[in-house]
Amino acid sequence: MYNVLIVDDERIIRIGLRSLINWEEVGFKIIDAVSDGKQALAVIEREKVDLILTDIKMPYMDGITLVQNLYERGFLGEIIMLTSYGEFEFARQCLRYGVGDYLLKGTLVPDELMQAVLKVQRKLDEKGEKLFEEEREDINNEQDLKVIERIFKTNHLEGENNIEKESLSMPYVFLLFKHVQSKAQKEKHRACTLEAYRESIENIISEAVPNQSIPRLFFEGEWGLYLFPKGYVEQKDVLHRISMHILNLIKLYTNIKIIGVISKVIYTSYDLRESLKKTQDVAELSFYKGYEEVLEEEMHILMKPYLGRSAQIVEERLHQAMNKGDYSEANNLLDMYMEEMRRSYVPKEQVEERLNPLLQGIILDYSIYLESDKSRLNELVESYRASTLLDEMQGLIKELIYMICTLILQIKNKNYRREIVEIMDYIEQHITEKITLNSIANQINMNESYISRLFKSETGMNIIQYINVSKMEKAKELLKEKNMIVKDVAYALGFEEQSYFNRMFNKYFGVNPKEYKKYTNLSQ
Repeated sequence: MYNVLIVDDERIIRIGLRSLINWEEVGFKIIDAVSDGKQALAVIEREKVDLILTDIKMPYMDGITLVQNLYERGFLGEIIMLTSYGEFEFARQCLRYGVGDYLLKGTLVPDELMQAVLKVQRKLDEKGEKLFEEEREDINNEQDLKVIERIFKTNHLEGENNIEKESLSMPYVFLLFKHVQSKAQKEKHRACTLEAYRESIENIISEAVPNQSIPRLFFEGEWGLYLFPKGYVEQKDVLHRISMHILNLIKLYTNIKIIGVISKVIYTSYDLRESLKKTQDVAELSFYKGYEEVLEEEMHILMKPYLGRSAQIVEERLHQAMNKGDYSEANNLLDMYMEEMRRSYVPKEQVEERLNPLLQGIILDYSIYLESDKSRLNELVESYRASTLLDEMQGLIKELIYMICTLILQIKNKNYRREIVEIMDYIEQHITEKITLNSIANQINMNESYISRLFKSETGMNIIQYINVSKMEKAKELLKEKNMIVKDVAYALGFEEQSYFNRMFNKYFGVNPKEYKKYTNLSQ
C-alpha cells in the first residue's frame, strides 16, 4: 500500500477526495487529511508519505511554499496539485519542484482522479524497483569493497596466496599509486605513510572525477588503491586522462613523489590478487621512467630476467679503466652496464644490490684520491642515497668516477721533467722495499731537500706521501690475492711492523687491511 496525504483548507474537498475513488482497490491508503502546508510537513516528519494531493491557496503555508519546502528536503514521493480556475500558471511554476500533475477541483470526476492516481502508481512502482536494485547493488558493492580491502591489505604478506576465487558483483578497474621515497627519506620519516595524505587525496579525487562524491580509497603503507566508478570501466582513454589529472594534483598539493598504475578490468578476487602483484611490479618502472606519466598493468610484460654481465666482472673492468685514469672507457663501461639493466627493467632493489657494492668498492679503493675533496664526496653519497631514479644514481656515480680519474691522471701523468719521471720510476720498481728520501737522492744523484721541493712543485704532492700512496695501492692488489695474509703483505712492501702498516692503510682507506681483504674476497 502507498500512503496518501490530502492537503486542502476546505473540509468538503477533503471529504470528497476521500470518497471519490476506491483508494485501496488501486493500492493506496489515505493516512491523513490536513488544512495547510505546516500541518502537512508535521505529518511527513512522522509518517512515510508516497502521494500528496495539495491545494494551492491555503492559510499559514500555501501549496507553492509547501512543494518548495519538500523539494529542498529531497522528498521522494509524488505530488498532485489541486487548482481552481485562474491558478494554472501557479501550478505550472510548481512543475520545477517535482509536481507530477495538476487537477481542476471544480470539474474533477472519479475517472480523471483514477487516471492520475494510476499514473502515480506506475511511477512509484518504477521508483521502488529502482530503489530495490540500488539497495541490492549497494549491498553487493559493500561486500565487494570488503573483499577488495582485505586482499589489498594482505596481498603483500606471505601465506595469502590461497585466497578463494570469489566473483565480484560487477567489473572494476583501479588506480594503484605509490608514494615513492628513497632509503634516506624512509630512515628520516619512518612513520610517514600515504594514508597521512588521505584527506587531501579524497578531496582531489572528488574534484577530478565527475559525479564522485566519496571516493572508494584504501591505503596500506606507501601504497594506495582507488576504485573507479563503474561507468568508467570500459573507457580506457578517459581512465588515463583522469588518472593523470589525479596524480598531477596530488603532486601539486602534497609535494610528494607519486606514481600511478591503471589495472586491467577485474571480475574476481583472483583477478584482483594477480592485478595487484603486477601493478605493484609495474610501479617500480618509475625508477626508469620518472613520475611524469601514468603506467598500465600491461607493461608488466616489459619486465624480464636480467641476463647481462655480473657485477663483479663490471667492477673489475671499471677499476682497470680507472686505474689508468681513463674516464672515457670507465664511462662507457658504466653506460653499457646500466643499459643492460634498463632493457630488462631490473627492479630497483636488485639494481641497488648491484650498484651499492659497486659504489662502496669505488670509494674504498680510491679513497686516497678523494682525500682532497671529502666534502664533495659526502655530498655525492648523500645525493645517491636520496635518489629515486636510475638516471640520478648513474649521474652521481659518473661524477665520482670523473673526480677519481682526474686525480689519478694528475698523479700518474709522467709528462714531468726528466728528474720527476726518474723518481716515479724508481719508486715503482722498488715498491716492495723500504724507500727513503736518501735512497732516491743517491739514485738520481741530487740533493734531498732539492728533490723534495722539486717533486712538490711539479706534482702538488709531498714525495713521502707519493711513496705511501703507491705502497697502499700495491697493498690493495696484494690483499686481493687469496694466498696472501695481511702480515705477508706488510712485509712484502717493506714495512718492519704490521701495526704501522695497519694504521697507514686505515688512514688512507678508512678500513683496516683485514676488513678490506674480507670484503674483496666476498665480492669475488
